Amino acid sequence: MTNLPSILLRKHYRKVPGEPEEPTSTIVLTSTYRFFVDIRVLKDLSSIADLGSGSQSYLSNPVQWAFAGTSESVCNNNGKCFSTWHHWIDTQTDDPAHDQGEMITQDDGDVLEKGTMLNPETGMEESYEELWTDLPLTPGSSSGPAHTCVVLRVEDVETGTRGMVVRVGRWCQGILKKDGAVSLERWQWVEGKENSPDGQWDVTVRVGADELPCTHILDVEKSVEGTKIPCGAFSWEVIEVSTW
Repeated sequence: MTNLPSILLRKHYRKVPGEPEEPTSTIVLTSTYRFFVDIRVLKDLSSIADLGSGSQSYLSNPVQWAFAGTSESVCNNNGKCFSTWHHWIDTQTDDPAHDQGEMITQDDGDVLEKGTMLNPETGMEESYEELWTDLPLTPGSSSGPAHTCVVLRVEDVETGTRGMVVRVGRWCQGILKKDGAVSLERWQWVEGKENSPDGQWDVTVRVGADELPCTHILDVEKSVEGTKIPCGAFSWEVIEVSTW
């Protein structure tokens, strides 16, 4: 297994030929087997709560976009590298597609993504740029294996339900879309808080009414690949438990 998981923080977005901006808090978690959850919530300063150690929460903030699925990356003979994200869940459409971008490593290690994607509002392909930085692959907590990915997935055709949760190290994100209604969560392991100086899991984004099983995999020792985890009205399957 050559792939490492990743935790990507977006620094800015640019719709070509516009200027770079970052109106969102955007994190992408990608597992060892290339399952990913990408959550983008708008920054509404009036609703941001300080969690300590520089962390912030965006509880009930508007979702600009969120999607989940699988990704792949290839490099051609000219040294150019491209990544493709196959959307399995998408908050903006019930007919998920994919987007592809050229990944250009910058001198400081950040990665500039350049590509085109479908604008669901216009139905047209538009050019864009995004600047990404890697967050450290730090162990999640003092309990359980140090470097572990866990992925959960659920699908129920009758109710039009799809959901995915990905945990990588100190981060966990999940999306559930049921008959068009979206619920999502982002969790982060935070240290340095007065009531828990050794650290604790905090939910920093929570939107929607349905329950997600994020709390079930914060302790990775309880996660076994191939098993089912009941949560709310659904039973989620553990489709990946991997280490790096």
